Amino acid sequence: MKVTFLTRDYPDGAWGGPGSFYYSLSRALAQRGHEIHVICQALTVPRDYEDDGVVDHRVGTNPRRYSVLARINYNFHASLKLRELIRQQSTEIVESPYFGSEAFLHSLRKTTPLVIRLDANSSDALRTKNYSGTKELLGLKLLSNLEDFCARRADRVIAVSQEFYSRAIEKLHLDPKKLDVVYDAIDISKYRLVSSNMRERLGIPKESHLVLFAGRLEARKGLHVLCQSIPEVIQSRPGTKFVLVGNDTNTAPGGGSVKAYLREQAKSHGFSNALVFLNFLRPDKLVQLYSACDVFVLPSLQEGFSGLVVLEALACGKPVVTTSAGGASEIGLVPPNGIIVPPNNVSELAQAIINLLSLNEEDKKLIAKKNRELIEAKFSIATCADKMVQVYDKVLSKE
Repeated sequence: MKVTFLTRDYPDGAWGGPGSFYYSLSRALAQRGHEIHVICQALTVPRDYEDDGVVDHRVGTNPRRYSVLARINYNFHASLKLRELIRQQSTEIVESPYFGSEAFLHSLRKTTPLVIRLDANSSDALRTKNYSGTKELLGLKLLSNLEDFCARRADRVIAVSQEFYSRAIEKLHLDPKKLDVVYDAIDISKYRLVSSNMRERLGIPKESHLVLFAGRLEARKGLHVLCQSIPEVIQSRPGTKFVLVGNDTNTAPGGGSVKAYLREQAKSHGFSNALVFLNFLRPDKLVQLYSACDVFVLPSLQEGFSGLVVLEALACGKPVVTTSAGGASEIGLVPPNGIIVPPNNVSELAQAIINLLSLNEEDKKLIAKKNRELIEAKFSIATCADKMVQVYDKVLSKE
């Protein structure tokens, strides 16, 4: 089978959720003998190369994030490369994420079946005000319409959760016969509990609790809500440190840098010493942080499935606090292995973190074992790849 993925966000710098997912999926499919190509954003010079059996095609001349012009630039060059691959490599299936309408030009006159993966999207970004300035607002409104158009034109749509499955039927009016639910997944060989000296490297004492967040510092991640919950957590568990890992964005409440906003809030409320900021970390370093933390937290206002970072933390055996904004309820979390709270609820978020910081060592060991078993059973990329092959077979057989 010959499959080409269109995904602007793809590892060669900061890893985002869709990029991380397609990185793992492409390699899992290649290991099964399929011919896999990935068209993604060039961060420096456009080039083609093979990596782990997957052929990467880096295109475009403007790698800026959160730029409408940069996305148009990428989409144009990606469309040209896709036409070349269809013609020269006989690509059988094209797959692309919903967000960004990357397959829009291909969808206008499909010569190869199109699969769209229905996940986080521009309408959710608009709802959570995950943008900076009027230009980005207008760009998201345009993208939202284009995303819907692509989904309706697709031969098959993959919903990453039952919630998105329902949304596809109710809001996009898609035929249930062309919908499948395939959950996000991770490479469980990479994400596992390991020995770690990250506490020592960050200067965090052994007796201090460590709460970890990982993801872009952006409005939809609910970091301002976490910020408001920190004083209550510290009052209950003095000395707790909050390590926030991710690149900054200009989507803070009222506009501007999220990191600057959080620092100002911490200064105003007297907990500056509790915050530790780290920029993007590669997976091997992030695994060490997962392994070193006591609790992982993702206070999102909006997610597609649950955020891959939640699955990664669970795979490393950690208890998690996340919100119901997305498909987190479908993971199968049972307290104290994980606690799901309503989005934008400061008091419930704080209490959930406090509850998990109160676990004894024996509880932590049992949780680590159960959380690892949960991820291995339901969210390994190997299982996901097998399900995607079944979906592709449906597309090619025109079921």
